[in-house]
Amino acid sequence: MLKGDLRKQAILDTAEELFFEKGYARATIQDFLDRLDCSKGSFYHHYESKLQVLTELCRQKAEKSYADYQKQAYPDILSQLNGLIYFAMPFRDGQENTIALLLPLEGLADGDMVMNSILDAQKELFFPEMHRLLEALKAQETVYYIQSALPELLWDTYTAVYRRLMKEAAAVRQGSGTGGVMQLIETERFIWERLLDAPFGCMELIRSDEALRVIGHAVTRLKRMETENK
Repeated sequence: MLKGDLRKQAILDTAEELFFEKGYARATIQDFLDRLDCSKGSFYHHYESKLQVLTELCRQKAEKSYADYQKQAYPDILSQLNGLIYFAMPFRDGQENTIALLLPLEGLADGDMVMNSILDAQKELFFPEMHRLLEALKAQETVYYIQSALPELLWDTYTAVYRRLMKEAAAVRQGSGTGGVMQLIETERFIWERLLDAPFGCMELIRSDEALRVIGHAVTRLKRMETENK
């Protein structure tokens, strides 16, 4: 890895630490400089702002999720499609830090920009594979559709549910319960099965119990850090 690449990765690693410790809103460029022991010139040579740093950090996480999906072995194409969406969403074990990183951005202007960047990165990585799997399932008559725009529509429902789940996780953080999470996941499954004319119960996509557990751990982690930083 080149020296410049090493510096960029060091900034990303430091960003993850700082955003967890202080929160995105409270972390400053000076915090980066102090932690990295580098000059402003060195920092700005690689990134224009902490927003760009966070966006790149989230893009890197999306790339890691896709790589994790590719490492799995699946018994059939339908299981592979379920696995693809499972790994695309961060509501799974091992992603507590990702949820904890994104939750404080809910309601912030930068939060919308970061979420848009995440979803753009995910579409670039995951959508071509999703489209390929859908076409393979249609060829073997496991699913049925004739509209060429249907894969795009399914991706739109995925992104809508992703956004809504983050809002529900924010509500959990505020103590507003967890019922919305389970309802959203069940609705997503129903939409996919109906649009694809697929067998009932064949789409799992996201696992309710696991999603609730991960959100709970992320919220607990955030609260603990907030208490420590008071």
